[in-house]
Amino acid sequence: MKPVLASLALLLAACGTTPPIQFFSLGPQAVTDSAPAVAGPSLVVGPVGVPAAIDRLHMVRLVDGVRVEVADGHRWAAPLKTEMARRIASDIARLRGYGRVVAWPQATLAEPDLSLPIDVQRFDAEGFERVTLEAVWTLRKGGKDLASRRFVGSEPVAAPTYAALAAAHGRLIDALARDIAAALP
Repeated sequence: MKPVLASLALLLAACGTTPPIQFFSLGPQAVTDSAPAVAGPSLVVGPVGVPAAIDRLHMVRLVDGVRVEVADGHRWAAPLKTEMARRIASDIARLRGYGRVVAWPQATLAEPDLSLPIDVQRFDAEGFERVTLEAVWTLRKGGKDLASRRFVGSEPVAAPTYAALAAAHGRLIDALARDIAAALP
């Protein structure tokens, strides 16, 4: 009887294991020619605001147009709004050659020349088909608005995997950064 109970306990323990949690970043940055580094104005990217539904470490997908799926085993490596600010700051520095571009809230600049708050209104993963980003950004100097735009973009997901989903998110952030960089002084 004891061997049967021991076997049953082992079998039940094996059924209770969960797969390891996978962590994702926004994927590799696009490799393009960098602008030569210049002094340029100092710029703080952020704060970045995101909808409450995606303001979490778990990856979120919209399924059937109305149902939201929160992936327990697939998470962002850092808060999405922090990763977005970091990625945009890096892209702008590379595209424009600005030597002093940092992401909020880790900003090392006490009083930057320019600030760039971003309000993400939509950043939806529609199943494993596509990701859509809608954001409004404003370039400010001394508390006054210099430029403001609405960005809307969509990116296909290359494969039905969370890695491909994360990469599509990253490509959209790069597109947003290019839009912003084109408007900078």
